[in-house]
Amino acid sequence: MAKNFEIICPCCEATLVVDRLSGEVLLHKAKEVRTTGTLESMVAGLESQKSEAAKRFDRQIESQKDRARILEEKFKEAMERAEKSDEKYINPMDMD
Repeated sequence: MAKNFEIICPCCEATLVVDRLSGEVLLHKAKEVRTTGTLESMVAGLESQKSEAAKRFDRQIESQKDRARILEEKFKEAMERAEKSDEKYINPMDMD
């Protein structure tokens, strides 16, 4: 019923299996090293990431231009409604 502890090392990310009763290390499995590929493939990956980032940036710039226009229109509409309204403005600070 006593299961072993499985611990991942925070430094090297190796997996350790430790016996619960004796405290002995039963298994030490080093982290698998991932092959990164050639320099050309890494550069191509960086170029694609760069182009994607530029596209996202351009989309955000366009959305901000539209956002400013929409907010300006909403503000003008609210000002017109406030001018037409007969209700007296109540300052929340005066309610004390």
